[in-house]
Amino acid sequence: MKEFKEIQVTKKIPTSITCNKCGKTEKITEYGFEEDKFHSFNISFGYGSMYDEERWKFDVCETCIVDFVRTFKHSPGITGA
Repeated sequence: MKEFKEIQVTKKIPTSITCNKCGKTEKITEYGFEEDKFHSFNISFGYGSMYDEERWKFDVCETCIVDFVRTFKHSPGITGA
C-alpha cells in the first residue's frame, strides 16, 4: 500500500518578454496577447560546427524578424492564414 503526502508545486510563468535584438519589452498578461508579438528561437549547432554543439535560445519581436528577413537574398516561403 502506498501512502501519499500533499506538496505545493511552484510554477514559473513569464511576466514580460524582451527582444534580444532591439531591447523592446512587453508585459505578458494572463491572456498572453503581447507575447504573440514575439517569437522564441532555439538553435542547436551540430558537431564540427564553428559553434560546436552550442545551443542558443533567444526571443525576437516581429519588427526585428521582418528587418532580418529583408536582408535575405531569397525570400522565405510564406503561407496565408
